[in-house]
Amino acid sequence: MAFNSYSYLIGLAAVVALFWALPARVRRAYVLVLSVAFYASWDWRYTVLPFAICLAAFLFARMIATRPEQGRRALTSGIAVVLAALAAFKYRAFLVDNAAAALAVFGRHPAIPAVALALPLGISFYSFEAISFLIDTRQRRVTTVSFTDLAIFVSFWPHLMAGPIVRVRELVPQLGFDRPFDERMLTRGLDRLILGLAQKNLLANNLAGFVDETFLPRAAALNTTVDNWFAAIAFGLQIYFDFAAYSNMAIGAAQLVGITLPENFNAPYHARTPPDFWARWHMTLSRWIRDYVFFPINARFRGAPGPLYASLLGTMALVGLWHGAGWGFVVWGVMHGVFLVLYRLWEAASQDRLARWRSSAVVVAAWRLFTLAAVTAAWIPFRAATLGQAATMMRTLAVPHGFRPTYPVNFYLVTILAACVAALEPFLAQVLSRIESRTPTVVHWFVLRPALYAVGLLLFLIFDDRDTQFIYFQF
Repeated sequence: MAFNSYSYLIGLAAVVALFWALPARVRRAYVLVLSVAFYASWDWRYTVLPFAICLAAFLFARMIATRPEQGRRALTSGIAVVLAALAAFKYRAFLVDNAAAALAVFGRHPAIPAVALALPLGISFYSFEAISFLIDTRQRRVTTVSFTDLAIFVSFWPHLMAGPIVRVRELVPQLGFDRPFDERMLTRGLDRLILGLAQKNLLANNLAGFVDETFLPRAAALNTTVDNWFAAIAFGLQIYFDFAAYSNMAIGAAQLVGITLPENFNAPYHARTPPDFWARWHMTLSRWIRDYVFFPINARFRGAPGPLYASLLGTMALVGLWHGAGWGFVVWGVMHGVFLVLYRLWEAASQDRLARWRSSAVVVAAWRLFTLAAVTAAWIPFRAATLGQAATMMRTLAVPHGFRPTYPVNFYLVTILAACVAALEPFLAQVLSRIESRTPTVVHWFVLRPALYAVGLLLFLIFDDRDTQFIYFQF
């Protein structure tokens, strides 16, 4: 049941109405049962998996809390169990194939049995949430959490499939579901929900067909330089609007039942530098990696340049691998690691010899342009079917391979339109906020907001495409 399906939207209205009609004391059980049913609507066979991971995390967390002398061992064991489950379902084929390829180099060809396991939806997200719970328990940032709280935390349906990645200390205190109804919950929730519907159907889905065509393996050698730049831009916009749509709809659905989830995007293509991009893109993953991987590693080396740069590359390779079991994702992550290292080197140099140039308009504009071009180029190995295809397409970005557009003009026009929306997004939000603050209450409630909702729903209905799933469901 996808967030942008008619069945989900109709069901959500009934679910929210019943939630507020129920006494506060039974809302927790209601949300838990509802979340299980929602996950089962995708594949009932894997319904037990998030709760099994939740139970393992709960038991190891209890051991950490009650047996401090065994805390480190319990933490390591708990993380190992969660990662083993993640590897079994998501990375098994990748590991087996690469092990077989490595053995083949030495002339060995062992028979490795193939076991087909479907990728459970959301496993990357709730696995990271379980790991953060274990680490926070070890660091005493989280005190006693009941199994019911942890089960609702992991399975809460708005963020279960594709985030935002939430931490126990952010969500569990809200799980009493005892907040009184406030009409602002309704309006804020509907604002985000309808925005997400429009982003998904109007922008992401309209780009999807063109992206699929330009990234066909046979097209790699035929695309011109213009084609491949537009292909990279189109996919970068597609994945942004697709994932931002999901995040907005998740945040909106949670708000309808009085729960606040963390933000996940902040106009990432307005980034001024590579670090700024990661402060704006998939923000909950970025801070998870920063707090639980990057900072602990660098704390050991006290900021020494060599280990710092190596950890940046390794951490971003991990970010790439988290997205998918393929070398293209790793290359994408390493490329971003290189961009971050380059910026760190620039910072180190500009503090001394180039300090007076650091804030000049030319330098600021150059970093903005570099960040946008680098992030765009990196989307090619992320999306390409093979590393060979990615190499062919990326080579033409720098080495001219013809400048004549070869696809229908609509591809270029739709891409430019989506780019304009991304460019204007923060300014449009500011304009709407100003209009809202200066509009009389009656006009705002009975004219402005209904008109915006009607336009958003109309765009959703006109451009509805039931066959296009959210991209991050595959991660």
